Order: sequence, then C-alpha cells, then structure tokens
Amino acid sequence: MDIRGILNSTAFFNVVLDAGQLDALAAAAREVRFGRGEVIMRQGEMGAVMYALTDGKVVVSVHEPGGERVVATLAPGEVFGEMAVITGDRRSATVKAKGKATAIEIGKEALAPLLAAEPKLAERFGAVIEQRSSELASRNKEARHWVSVGVGREQIAARMTSFYSG
Repeated sequence: MDIRGILNSTAFFNVVLDAGQLDALAAAAREVRFGRGEVIMRQGEMGAVMYALTDGKVVVSVHEPGGERVVATLAPGEVFGEMAVITGDRRSATVKAKGKATAIEIGKEALAPLLAAEPKLAERFGAVIEQRSSELASRNKEARHWVSVGVGREQIAARMTSFYSG
C-alpha cells in the first residue's frame, strides 16, 4: 500500500501539508484492517489516533437517550477520529466497520513533530476541521448534535496547540 499516495489524495491532509510533511506523516503512519462490524472507536473514549479510510465503509453513530442513531456512513478518502487526535477531546461518536475495511492509522506521535516544526499547521488543521464540521452539519441535521459546529478554527487551533504542548 502506498501510504504517502493515499495521504496525498486525502483532502484533509493535502490542503494542509506540503510534500515533505506528507512524507514524514506517511513514514509514521500504518495500515490497519477491520472486520465486519468491528468497533473502531467508541463515543466518550479518549483517542490518540485518527484514520484515513482506504477501502470499505464505516458507520458513524451516536448514543442518545433512545439508543444508537446512525449519523453518517463514510467511504474511502474520508477521515474520522480527527477531533480527538487533533484537540484531545473525547470521541464524539462510535465508528464501526460496515464490512471489511482498511485504513491508514495516524497517531498523535506522528503529528507532533510536524506541529513542532510548523506551528501554523494548527491553524490550517483548525480551518479544515471547521469546514468539515459545517459541511457535515448542513448535510445531516442529526449531525448537529455531535459535530463541533460553533467551534471556530481559532478555538480548534488553540486546543491543538495546548494538547500538543502539554
């Protein structure tokens, strides 16, 4: 698997990172596989990794008083788990593999050297997360309950800077 090529074709990364940063991130990332129905992350957990989906689909759900509610189905090229690894927030949703799925796993330790070398990356990641959250909320009114709409790029960048400096 060409991890570098996959990261370069993933909008979340290619609009933020330059070629050298993509190379460094690819070197620190790894491929992971999930079985049908496997829970990849649970709502409320702390998270130290994010994923770029490369094959298969995953279902995103949130726990509500009436039970679990599916809020999105993600396909290859999409990322998930980014808020927890970027800001240190708890997982806002549960993600399960719909069938067999493959992803690139990116840990906090892979992002730390990039942020140390280029502090403005926090602002760029914040802008991307703000845009993605807004797009998701506008596509899916149920998602408004769990995405960080109302949290702007400055707040995301501040959380990211705090999380990675301490």
